[in-house]
Amino acid sequence: MSYSSKETGITGEALANKYLCDEGITVIERNWRCNAGEADIIAIEDGTLVFIEVKTRTNIKAGFPEESVTRAKRHKYEIIAAYYLSEVDSPSIQIRFDVISVLLVGERQAMLRHHRDVFSYGE
Repeated sequence: MSYSSKETGITGEALANKYLCDEGITVIERNWRCNAGEADIIAIEDGTLVFIEVKTRTNIKAGFPEESVTRAKRHKYEIIAAYYLSEVDSPSIQIRFDVISVLLVGERQAMLRHHRDVFSYGE
């Protein structure tokens, strides 16, 4: 099966969402937007607010999906997190940044990897 870029992203995010729910992680936002950009998924796990970037590819010619999360993308996610925190009423909450890598390997097959705590503020 051939995926368009948009279909690839939508499929990867749907698989990531299902995975998180199956793992008991509470998804509170999908495709949350602010002036700085978009967070693919925002979730809560064990009292930690988790900002999750989902990267999906249909092949590894350009590398594995998680390899495309650059320093600039990390910085952008820090800004998105700051916007989100300024809009929610949470006096003090721990945050984490994760990447979920999805490789679509067939019509009904995918390889998913969850990379937890991949970077910290200012890294």
